[in-house]
Amino acid sequence: MYYVAKVKFESVNDNTGKIQKIKEEYLVSASSVSEVEEKLTSKFGEGMSEFSVFGVSESKILGVIE
Repeated sequence: MYYVAKVKFESVNDNTGKIQKIKEEYLVSASSVSEVEEKLTSKFGEGMSEFSVFGVSESKILGVIE
């Protein structure tokens, strides 16, 4: 099952030095919403400024063909 997770975090703009609020969406393969949050925490928890997951919804995508 795939979920679309919306994540937001802050980053410093290299040109202006100002803090920017950034929102991104990620497609996550997981069996539950809590697993999505665990995967995002393990990926972004270290090294990235504070981030938060502000939305998780089930995706209509059935699979990924590589």
